[in-house]
Amino acid sequence: MKADLHIHSNCSDGSDSPEAIVVKAKEYGIGAIALTDHDNVDGVERAIAAGQKCGVRVVPGLELSAYSITEVHILGYGVDVRSGVLTERLELMRTQRKERIGKILDKLAAAGITLDASPLDGIEGSIGRPHVARLLIEAGYASSVNDAFDRYLGEKGSAYVPSRRITPVEGVRLIRAAGGIPALAHPMLIKQKGRLNDLVQGLVGAGLGGIETYYPSHTQQDIAILNDIARRNRLIATGGSDYHGAGKAGDIGCAEYTLSEATASALGIDLK
Repeated sequence: MKADLHIHSNCSDGSDSPEAIVVKAKEYGIGAIALTDHDNVDGVERAIAAGQKCGVRVVPGLELSAYSITEVHILGYGVDVRSGVLTERLELMRTQRKERIGKILDKLAAAGITLDASPLDGIEGSIGRPHVARLLIEAGYASSVNDAFDRYLGEKGSAYVPSRRITPVEGVRLIRAAGGIPALAHPMLIKQKGRLNDLVQGLVGAGLGGIETYYPSHTQQDIAILNDIARRNRLIATGGSDYHGAGKAGDIGCAEYTLSEATASALGIDLK
């Protein structure tokens, strides 16, 4: 079964609604997806309902933004979206995100870049730097999202503000506490690639259950290395497009990922 277990909707920094994503997956012949918005599960039940109507299996998920010595993202699959421990922590993270964006806008204003931030008020899900990047593009201060991050929003940008993120271990434990399976997202993008094995082993001790082996930028060599890590650590191998819609390259299903029996079983997906 073709699957895409890493997709973002407009409940975080994607452009498409959860319902539109499900319809597109159906059109592309993808039998199972996971909606994995950044630090929120607001669109999951909508996606599940849409999937039930058109025959696409939707795994409830999210992507937690964590930080230790570098940025590390943890995907969560099969979480209870109404879990009290999860919703309480996500609400705190939502508040922290808004505070960070406010500081970024203040920095931009101090540099003479005053943006109309009113569109941000209508965002119900997680607000993040990509939303500010779009404002910069619309106001003519950046030519693309990458340009906005390079000049203003990234770690070397003039308006960069550090985030107050949970640690990867906390992220893994939070997903487990919500009944889910934590998986390390796009591991080959982690800056400290030389320490990937150490990171995986440390997270396995905290409850890591999977690793994203198939990802648009992963080479066949990358996939072989990650599948080996998965086997050695008894992790499920997942895959996804990291689809965001307009403004970011890569379409749903572009990771060319097919569910294995082991991963399907762990996620409760019937391959028959």
